[in-house]
Amino acid sequence: MKNMTWRHCLILALAFWSGVNQASTLSTTNDIQIYSGGNIDLQTSQTPGNLQAKQPPLITGGDIQILPRGSIASQAGPTPTNSGSISSLTIVLPTEPTFLALPQTSGFTHIGDHFDIEVLALAPFTDASADELVLGFGFNTLLGGTGAAQFLGSSINPLFTDISTQDGVNLAAAGLAFPGLTANDVGSFISLAVLHFQAVAAGNLNIAITSDLHDLNQGLIFLNQGPLAISASVGLNITAVPVPPSLLLFMSGLVVGFGGIRKRAA
Repeated sequence: MKNMTWRHCLILALAFWSGVNQASTLSTTNDIQIYSGGNIDLQTSQTPGNLQAKQPPLITGGDIQILPRGSIASQAGPTPTNSGSISSLTIVLPTEPTFLALPQTSGFTHIGDHFDIEVLALAPFTDASADELVLGFGFNTLLGGTGAAQFLGSSINPLFTDISTQDGVNLAAAGLAFPGLTANDVGSFISLAVLHFQAVAAGNLNIAITSDLHDLNQGLIFLNQGPLAISASVGLNITAVPVPPSLLLFMSGLVVGFGGIRKRAA
Protein backbone atom coordinates (compact mmCIF):
# COMPACT_ATOMS: atom_id res chain seq x y z
CA MET A 1 0.00 0.00 0.00
CA LYS A 2 2.87 2.32 0.84
CA ASN A 3 4.53 1.57 -2.52
CA MET A 4 1.31 2.31 -4.37
CA THR A 5 0.96 5.65 -2.60
CA TRP A 6 4.56 6.58 -3.41
CA ARG A 7 4.08 5.68 -7.09
CA HIS A 8 0.87 7.66 -7.34
CA CYS A 9 2.60 10.73 -5.87
CA LEU A 10 5.50 10.38 -8.33
CA ILE A 11 3.13 10.05 -11.31
CA LEU A 12 1.13 13.10 -10.19
CA ALA A 13 4.33 15.15 -9.69
CA LEU A 14 5.65 14.22 -13.16
CA ALA A 15 2.29 15.05 -14.77
CA PHE A 16 2.18 18.44 -13.01
CA TRP A 17 5.79 19.30 -14.01
CA SER A 18 5.15 18.27 -17.62
CA GLY A 19 1.98 20.35 -17.83
CA VAL A 20 3.72 23.45 -16.51
CA ASN A 21 6.73 23.26 -18.83
CA GLN A 22 5.04 22.01 -21.99
CA ALA A 23 4.54 24.66 -24.69
CA SER A 24 0.96 25.31 -25.70
CA THR A 25 -0.76 26.74 -28.76
CA LEU A 26 -3.44 29.42 -28.56
CA SER A 27 -5.88 30.10 -31.35
CA THR A 28 -8.90 32.35 -31.25
CA THR A 29 -11.34 33.94 -33.64
CA ASN A 30 -12.04 36.80 -31.22
CA ASP A 31 -10.22 40.13 -30.92
CA ILE A 32 -6.77 39.92 -29.34
CA GLN A 33 -6.06 42.50 -26.64
CA ILE A 34 -2.48 43.61 -25.97
CA TYR A 35 -1.84 45.03 -22.50
CA SER A 36 1.07 47.22 -21.45
CA GLY A 37 4.16 45.25 -20.48
CA GLY A 38 2.88 41.99 -22.01
CA ASN A 39 4.75 39.89 -24.55
CA ILE A 40 3.51 37.72 -27.39
CA ASP A 41 6.02 35.11 -28.59
CA LEU A 42 5.58 34.12 -32.23
CA GLN A 43 6.92 30.90 -33.73
CA THR A 44 7.14 30.91 -37.52
CA SER A 45 8.87 27.72 -38.76
CA GLN A 46 12.35 27.93 -37.20
CA THR A 47 12.36 31.71 -36.77
CA PRO A 48 11.22 32.99 -33.36
CA GLY A 49 9.77 36.48 -33.08
CA ASN A 50 8.70 38.73 -30.23
CA LEU A 51 6.02 41.41 -30.04
CA GLN A 52 5.94 43.62 -26.98
CA ALA A 53 3.18 46.07 -26.16
CA LYS A 54 4.59 49.23 -24.55
CA GLN A 55 2.08 52.04 -24.89
CA PRO A 56 -0.83 52.64 -24.91
CA PRO A 57 -2.14 50.43 -22.07
CA LEU A 58 -4.65 48.73 -24.36
CA ILE A 59 -5.05 48.33 -28.09
CA THR A 60 -8.16 46.51 -29.17
CA GLY A 61 -10.49 46.45 -32.15
CA GLY A 62 -10.49 48.63 -35.27
CA ASP A 63 -8.07 48.73 -38.19
CA ILE A 64 -4.44 49.71 -37.57
CA GLN A 65 -2.76 52.14 -39.97
CA ILE A 66 0.92 53.18 -40.06
CA LEU A 67 1.13 56.89 -40.80
CA PRO A 68 4.05 58.55 -42.61
CA ARG A 69 5.53 60.00 -39.44
CA GLY A 70 5.74 56.66 -37.70
CA SER A 71 2.62 56.50 -35.58
CA ILE A 72 -0.09 53.88 -35.27
CA ALA A 73 -3.66 55.08 -35.51
CA SER A 74 -6.52 52.73 -34.69
CA GLN A 75 -9.71 53.61 -36.52
CA ALA A 76 -12.80 53.44 -34.35
CA GLY A 77 -14.63 50.12 -34.47
CA PRO A 78 -17.24 48.42 -32.31
CA THR A 79 -14.78 48.38 -29.42
CA PRO A 80 -12.79 51.21 -27.76
CA THR A 81 -9.50 52.07 -29.46
CA ASN A 82 -6.36 53.93 -28.51
CA SER A 83 -3.33 55.14 -30.41
CA GLY A 84 0.34 54.43 -29.93
CA SER A 85 3.69 54.85 -31.64
CA ILE A 86 6.12 52.67 -33.53
CA SER A 87 9.75 53.14 -34.49
CA SER A 88 10.18 54.75 -37.91
CA LEU A 89 12.62 51.93 -38.75
CA THR A 90 9.67 49.60 -39.22
CA ILE A 91 7.98 51.78 -41.86
CA VAL A 92 8.33 50.51 -45.39
CA LEU A 93 9.35 53.41 -47.61
CA PRO A 94 8.52 53.47 -51.34
CA THR A 95 11.00 51.90 -53.73
CA GLU A 96 10.94 54.92 -56.04
CA PRO A 97 10.92 58.69 -55.45
CA THR A 98 7.51 59.78 -54.17
CA PHE A 99 6.10 63.13 -53.08
CA LEU A 100 3.47 63.68 -50.39
CA ALA A 101 1.35 66.65 -49.34
CA LEU A 102 0.31 66.32 -45.70
CA PRO A 103 -2.03 68.68 -43.81
CA GLN A 104 -0.65 69.82 -40.46
CA THR A 105 -4.09 70.39 -38.98
CA SER A 106 -6.38 68.30 -36.83
CA GLY A 107 -10.15 68.40 -36.62
CA PHE A 108 -12.35 70.64 -38.74
CA THR A 109 -11.19 73.61 -40.80
CA HIS A 110 -13.57 76.57 -40.57
CA ILE A 111 -13.79 79.71 -42.69
CA GLY A 112 -11.11 82.10 -41.48
CA ASP A 113 -8.86 79.37 -40.05
CA HIS A 114 -5.19 79.25 -40.97
CA PHE A 115 -3.82 75.84 -41.95
CA ASP A 116 -0.56 74.39 -43.26
CA ILE A 117 0.39 71.76 -45.83
CA GLU A 118 3.81 70.07 -45.66
CA VAL A 119 5.41 68.78 -48.85
CA LEU A 120 7.76 65.78 -48.47
CA ALA A 121 10.07 63.92 -50.83
CA LEU A 122 10.38 60.19 -50.01
CA ALA A 123 13.32 58.08 -51.21
CA PRO A 124 14.65 60.85 -53.48
CA PHE A 125 18.02 59.13 -54.07
CA THR A 126 16.61 55.82 -55.33
CA ASP A 127 18.72 54.58 -58.29
CA ALA A 128 20.95 57.66 -58.00
CA SER A 129 24.73 57.41 -58.29
CA ALA A 130 26.85 57.51 -55.14
CA ASP A 131 28.14 61.03 -55.91
CA GLU A 132 24.71 62.48 -56.72
CA LEU A 133 23.65 65.77 -55.11
CA VAL A 134 20.32 67.58 -54.68
CA LEU A 135 20.79 71.18 -55.81
CA GLY A 136 17.31 72.58 -55.24
CA PHE A 137 13.60 72.33 -55.86
CA GLY A 138 10.62 74.38 -56.97
CA PHE A 139 6.88 73.88 -57.39
CA ASN A 140 3.55 75.65 -57.63
CA THR A 141 0.12 75.05 -56.11
CA LEU A 142 -3.23 74.70 -57.85
CA LEU A 143 -6.45 75.03 -55.82
CA GLY A 144 -9.80 73.58 -56.89
CA GLY A 145 -13.12 72.31 -55.62
CA THR A 146 -16.16 73.98 -54.12
CA GLY A 147 -14.19 75.38 -51.18
CA ALA A 148 -11.66 78.20 -51.41
CA ALA A 149 -8.50 79.28 -49.60
CA GLN A 150 -5.95 82.05 -49.90
CA PHE A 151 -2.28 81.12 -50.29
CA LEU A 152 -0.25 83.11 -47.75
CA GLY A 153 3.28 81.94 -48.52
CA SER A 154 5.68 79.15 -47.62
CA SER A 155 8.41 78.22 -45.14
CA ILE A 156 11.38 76.51 -46.80
CA ASN A 157 13.44 73.79 -45.14
CA PRO A 158 16.55 75.53 -43.65
CA LEU A 159 18.78 73.14 -45.63
CA PHE A 160 17.79 75.27 -48.65
CA THR A 161 18.02 78.98 -49.37
CA ASP A 162 14.55 80.40 -50.05
CA ILE A 163 14.35 81.76 -53.60
CA SER A 164 10.54 81.49 -53.99
CA THR A 165 9.90 85.20 -54.58
CA GLN A 166 13.08 86.08 -56.47
CA ASP A 167 12.77 87.66 -59.90
CA GLY A 168 12.54 85.00 -62.57
CA VAL A 169 11.38 82.37 -60.06
CA ASN A 170 8.08 83.46 -58.42
CA LEU A 171 6.90 80.02 -57.30
CA ALA A 172 4.81 78.86 -54.37
CA ALA A 173 7.97 77.30 -52.92
CA ALA A 174 11.53 77.09 -54.22
CA GLY A 175 14.86 76.44 -52.55
CA LEU A 176 18.53 76.33 -53.55
CA ALA A 177 21.12 74.11 -51.84
CA PHE A 178 24.76 75.04 -52.44
CA PRO A 179 27.07 73.23 -52.95
CA GLY A 180 24.43 70.44 -52.77
CA LEU A 181 22.92 67.85 -50.45
CA THR A 182 24.19 64.27 -50.37
CA ALA A 183 22.14 61.15 -49.66
CA ASN A 184 23.44 61.30 -46.07
CA ASP A 185 22.22 64.88 -45.72
CA VAL A 186 18.75 63.98 -46.99
CA GLY A 187 18.23 60.49 -45.60
CA SER A 188 15.18 58.39 -46.51
CA PHE A 189 12.94 61.44 -46.84
CA ILE A 190 13.14 65.21 -46.61
CA SER A 191 10.64 67.98 -45.96
CA LEU A 192 10.87 70.52 -48.75
CA ALA A 193 8.50 73.24 -47.54
CA VAL A 194 5.42 74.05 -45.47
CA LEU A 195 2.68 75.96 -47.32
CA HIS A 196 0.45 78.40 -45.43
CA PHE A 197 -3.22 79.01 -46.27
CA GLN A 198 -6.33 80.69 -44.90
CA ALA A 199 -9.77 79.19 -45.52
CA VAL A 200 -12.15 81.70 -47.15
CA ALA A 201 -15.14 79.68 -48.45
CA ALA A 202 -16.92 76.52 -47.30
CA GLY A 203 -16.78 73.32 -49.35
CA ASN A 204 -14.38 70.59 -50.42
CA LEU A 205 -10.95 72.01 -51.24
CA ASN A 206 -8.31 70.19 -53.28
CA ILE A 207 -4.72 71.44 -53.21
CA ALA A 208 -2.48 70.10 -55.97
CA ILE A 209 1.30 70.39 -55.92
CA THR A 210 2.61 70.72 -59.47
CA SER A 211 5.88 71.36 -61.28
CA ASP A 212 6.66 72.23 -64.88
CA LEU A 213 9.98 70.65 -65.87
CA HIS A 214 10.27 73.05 -68.80
CA ASP A 215 11.08 75.65 -66.14
CA LEU A 216 14.65 75.10 -64.93
CA ASN A 217 13.64 76.24 -61.43
CA GLN A 218 10.97 73.58 -60.97
CA GLY A 219 11.02 69.95 -59.89
CA LEU A 220 13.53 68.27 -57.60
CA ILE A 221 16.84 69.28 -59.17
CA PHE A 222 19.98 67.09 -59.11
CA LEU A 223 23.60 67.64 -60.12
CA ASN A 224 23.89 64.75 -62.58
CA GLN A 225 20.52 63.15 -63.29
CA GLY A 226 17.49 64.94 -64.69
CA PRO A 227 14.98 66.70 -62.41
CA LEU A 228 12.05 64.82 -60.88
CA ALA A 229 8.55 66.20 -61.31
CA ILE A 230 7.07 67.14 -57.93
CA SER A 231 3.43 66.08 -57.94
CA ALA A 232 1.08 65.49 -55.01
CA SER A 233 -2.38 66.48 -53.83
CA VAL A 234 -4.41 66.69 -50.65
CA GLY A 235 -8.07 67.40 -49.96
CA LEU A 236 -9.83 68.88 -46.98
CA ASN A 237 -13.29 70.11 -46.07
CA ILE A 238 -13.88 73.71 -45.07
CA THR A 239 -16.98 74.34 -42.98
CA ALA A 240 -18.81 77.50 -41.99
CA VAL A 241 -18.01 78.95 -38.58
CA PRO A 242 -20.47 77.42 -36.09
CA VAL A 243 -22.66 79.84 -34.15
CA PRO A 244 -21.73 79.79 -30.42
CA PRO A 245 -24.54 78.49 -28.15
CA SER A 246 -24.38 81.69 -26.08
CA LEU A 247 -25.12 83.74 -29.20
CA LEU A 248 -28.08 81.50 -30.05
CA LEU A 249 -29.51 82.03 -26.56
CA PHE A 250 -29.00 85.78 -26.86
CA MET A 251 -30.73 85.89 -30.26
CA SER A 252 -33.65 83.78 -29.02
CA GLY A 253 -34.03 86.16 -26.06
CA LEU A 254 -34.17 89.11 -28.43
CA VAL A 255 -36.88 87.44 -30.49
CA VAL A 256 -38.99 86.67 -27.41
CA GLY A 257 -38.50 90.19 -26.06
CA PHE A 258 -39.40 91.80 -29.40
CA GLY A 259 -42.56 89.69 -29.59
CA GLY A 260 -43.62 90.86 -26.11
CA ILE A 261 -43.08 94.51 -27.07
CA ARG A 262 -45.26 94.11 -30.18
CA LYS A 263 -48.10 92.54 -28.11
CA ARG A 264 -48.05 95.39 -25.59
CA ALA A 265 -48.02 97.99 -28.39
CA ALA A 266 -51.06 96.33 -29.98
